[in-house]
Amino acid sequence: MIEKTRTAELAPLIWGIARPTLAWTLHFIFVYAALSAACGERAVTGYSGAVIAIALATVAALVVAGWSLFRGDHTEFHIAARWTTVISIVAILFSASPVLLLGGCN
Repeated sequence: MIEKTRTAELAPLIWGIARPTLAWTLHFIFVYAALSAACGERAVTGYSGAVIAIALATVAALVVAGWSLFRGDHTEFHIAARWTTVISIVAILFSASPVLLLGGCN
């Protein structure tokens, strides 16, 4: 019974640490898939469509990753979740920056 209670207490904390990293990972995969679809030899979509999709995915990933910043106490898990969130937000912005700042597929 104690183990079940402890697991129930830890699950949201671990999810708070994992959520930003998962958001960055999915965003990273989406950015490169969208660029491959737009800039590949057999382009499936136009570059402008890919840029719009990446911009929307970036906003969504930032919201999902940033959710952990506004929750929690000052325990070790919450501090770890905040640092993971900050690092993941920077990684999301760096993943999207070349696409949003540079034009074309060159």
